[in-house]
Amino acid sequence: MKAKSIEIHIGKIPREEWKEEPQGPHPMPHLKDLRDWDMRLLKKYPPFYAPFCDMCCLCTYGKCDLTGNARGACGIDLTAQQARIVAIACAIGCACHAAHARHLVHHLIDKFGPNVELEAPDIAVEAPLVRLICGFKPKTVKDLELALDYVEEQITTVLAAAHTGQEGNALDFESKALHLGMCDLLGMEVGDIAQIAAWNFPKGDPEAPLVEIGLGAIDKEKPVILMIG
Repeated sequence: MKAKSIEIHIGKIPREEWKEEPQGPHPMPHLKDLRDWDMRLLKKYPPFYAPFCDMCCLCTYGKCDLTGNARGACGIDLTAQQARIVAIACAIGCACHAAHARHLVHHLIDKFGPNVELEAPDIAVEAPLVRLICGFKPKTVKDLELALDYVEEQITTVLAAAHTGQEGNALDFESKALHLGMCDLLGMEVGDIAQIAAWNFPKGDPEAPLVEIGLGAIDKEKPVILMIG
């Protein structure tokens, strides 16, 4: 038997085509896909660094003093080191939001099942970041896991580039920071959409009731437990 153009999907069903608008050229873009655009922005608006530390202490070759024109044992200079710290900080923030979204999606799937619908008839474009960045229209809470898979892969890729000797160009580190900023917003959207759908929160309702918060909402007639941190 001879056959052509056969696709085999293990664990995933091929998604029906999203016909509302054509898919862009880079669904779920990797670092290199948006690098040229990042470089145009970064060269037009060059980053300014005010180093909070002139040392690099990230690996066992150090500590390395990067003051002046000095370079570390791996060849990195102070500008690239500061940009690397920015990229690592973005990875930390992105990982925090992605981990929260992942835990939330898992909990909601366990509690309500994977087929909770994400439909929101009063919203013109639901899941705008998932659509824009990932190139598909999620229909159930289970679909959101695909977006989180992408975010987590990008976090790992950027952290790998921050390892000793892997990257030495400051603008490339800044490009990676911009990339993770995009992924961070995507992870936050996933968490928001999941809880709105599963717990049936208001969806685009201009008259949604507001919940009072702050000290003014405290009932002085009852005991109050204050939690900090």
